[in-house]
Amino acid sequence: MEKTLLVLFRDEIFPEVLSVASDIATKLQLGVKVFASDIPPQELESKLPSGGRFEVIRGGGNFEEILEKENPFLTLLPRPKVSPIVHAFKKPWSEKLVESTDRWNFLLVEQGMGKIKKALLYVDRDKASDTYIRTTYEFLQRWGVEFEFTTVFDERSFELLIKKEHPEQEAKELLGKMFEDYISAVREKIKKALGLKRVEILPLKGEVRKTLPYFAKMHGYDLVVISHAYEDKNELIENSETSVAVFKN
Repeated sequence: MEKTLLVLFRDEIFPEVLSVASDIATKLQLGVKVFASDIPPQELESKLPSGGRFEVIRGGGNFEEILEKENPFLTLLPRPKVSPIVHAFKKPWSEKLVESTDRWNFLLVEQGMGKIKKALLYVDRDKASDTYIRTTYEFLQRWGVEFEFTTVFDERSFELLIKKEHPEQEAKELLGKMFEDYISAVREKIKKALGLKRVEILPLKGEVRKTLPYFAKMHGYDLVVISHAYEDKNELIENSETSVAVFKN
């Protein structure tokens, strides 16, 4: 792992982001660099937690240039609370940054949240790479966050086709078998990537972009972890009411 956490602000300092950064830095023994594009360095320095792990990046430059220069292991960003109606027309700058690139690991910290204690680590059958699985697994373990592997089987894409060609009961049985096969394939993928003999997976059904955020919110998870390779990451981030981490694939 690289040795730096990066925190980016624009014109407002979010204490929950600094709190999460401090927690990660302490657990993983990492330094933290903080940059704010529209806040004077002296004001930013006065708001940083004590303890010596935080360093303010001075000077100009946009966020993409800062990321390129610093090459952090993980970049923490605020995720301001925005009403769904406003969100549909105006996304926060931090979400736009995460959605614009797949080159960096990001953690969008939900405004107003407390300590991150419980996470869902999403792995799909077709796109999640071994590197993504290993990196996120190691990160969450070292951080000390309780987490579960999860995957979502989107049966809609198969249901209509199967029901057209098979009687209802037979179609139901086929879908059940496809669900079991999908979960088994994801389990084997994780076992192979991590060299584990046994892996527990929380299996869900539905559209990933809706099902995963809803389940996380309803069951008390503080964080959802996904890969940049997930094609609907923009919609999933927008639908989430928890913090969201997006890692390189």
